[in-house]
Amino acid sequence: MTEAGAIGLDIGGGSTKLGLISRDGKLLASRRVVLAEGADFPAILAQYRAAIADLGADGLPVGIAYPGHVDRVRGLGLNSNVPALDDHPLAAALGRGVLLNDADAAAVAEARHHPETRMLMVTLGTGIGVSMIIDGRPLETAGGTLGDSGHLNLDPSGRHRCRQGCTGCLESVASGEALARDATAMAGTGESPALVVELQASGTVSAAAACRAALAGDPGALSLVAQMADWLGMAVASWRASFHPDLIVFGGGLSALGQPFIDQIHDRADARSLPFLAAHCRLTLARLGNDAGMIGAGLAALAP
Repeated sequence: MTEAGAIGLDIGGGSTKLGLISRDGKLLASRRVVLAEGADFPAILAQYRAAIADLGADGLPVGIAYPGHVDRVRGLGLNSNVPALDDHPLAAALGRGVLLNDADAAAVAEARHHPETRMLMVTLGTGIGVSMIIDGRPLETAGGTLGDSGHLNLDPSGRHRCRQGCTGCLESVASGEALARDATAMAGTGESPALVVELQASGTVSAAAACRAALAGDPGALSLVAQMADWLGMAVASWRASFHPDLIVFGGGLSALGQPFIDQIHDRADARSLPFLAAHCRLTLARLGNDAGMIGAGLAALAP
C-alpha cells in the first residue's frame, strides 16, 4: 500500500472533506464532516479531530484548504463562507498545519495533470473559488488568493446577496448556494415535478438534488442550469480578458453536471469574448473531480 504522507482538509460552506493523501498525491481514504448550523469554532475543531482520528492519521501533517483569505503570518483564515472559523488558529490547533486558499489547493493539484503553462481553475461549490496557475504556481494578488474573482459583479439588478454580503456578484447567482435557493423557490411554484418531490420530502432542495434532477432531464432544473451557464459564461469572458489563460478547468460539487454543462458555459463565453481569446482558451472538467482540494492541501502540507 502507498504510504500516507498527510491529511488534506478541504473546507466547504456546508461540509468539510478530509483525505488521507500519499506522498505522490493519491487519495487513500476520506471522510466527510457536515458542519452543524450555528456550530462554533471549538465544536467544528472537535469534529475535525474526530475525523482525523477515524482515519488513523493522528500525528500526520495537515494541509487546510480554506474557503477565504489566508493570513500566513498569523496562521489564520479570513473573510470566508464559514465565519465561525475566521480569525481562529485552525492550523495550529490541528498540530502541524499549513493553511492555503481552497481554490489554490485544488488548482495546484489539478495543474499536475495538465501541460498548459497558464491554467485558471474555477471551483463551483457552495461558493465559487478561482485560482490562476502560472508554471505550476498560484498567482496571488491579495490575502493569499487571486483577489476575490468569484465575486465578480455581474448582475445589475442586485436581486441577491452571496452569504458574505456581496450584492449581484457571481456567487450570488451561480454558486451551489444560489442553485439551492432558486431550486427551492421553483419547487414552491410547482413548475418542476422533480423538485416538488424533493421539497416535499426534505423541506428544501439542495444543490445536489437540483443537479440530479437536471441530469435526469427535469425541464425546470435544466432551465436553472442553463441560467447558471449564462452567468458563468459572462464570468469566463471577463476572466479570459483579465488573465488570458490557456485552459480553464471546472471542479467542485457542481462539476457533477458534466461536460454538457461546461459546453453551455463555453458557448456563452465565446459569444462574449474577443475572438482571439476564445480561440486561445479551452474549457474542461477537472480530472480530479471534487477531490482536488483535499489532494492539493495534503501536498501543501508535505512541501519543504
